[in-house]
Amino acid sequence: MSKLVTKESLIRLLNDPNPAKVQVVIGRALVAIFNNQTKDEQATNDVREFNGIGFTGADGRSGSITAKYFLKHRRLLDWQIERWMKPNRNGIPRIAKYWSQLNKVAEAKAA
Repeated sequence: MSKLVTKESLIRLLNDPNPAKVQVVIGRALVAIFNNQTKDEQATNDVREFNGIGFTGADGRSGSITAKYFLKHRRLLDWQIERWMKPNRNGIPRIAKYWSQLNKVAEAKAA
């Protein structure tokens, strides 16, 4: 099966000229990653198990808080969007490093 989500396809979505669409892409991605966190991690906005799923240690707190905000308000604040769109040293937006997890979620939904 071909990948449903690739780093390139995610970056294309993030480069959409419609800011409302970009906001939804980031919010839904964060919720999908948040759902991969353990219940304990979700409750504490922290990363306790370094198991390769969910948020990395550096993103645990902000990712959990932003995902919860999106779930409650169905939108994100400007600073939240900026944080996840900020490019790393390779020029890739922060959220795009989770493309593989997002692909697994998409494949599970498609099955």
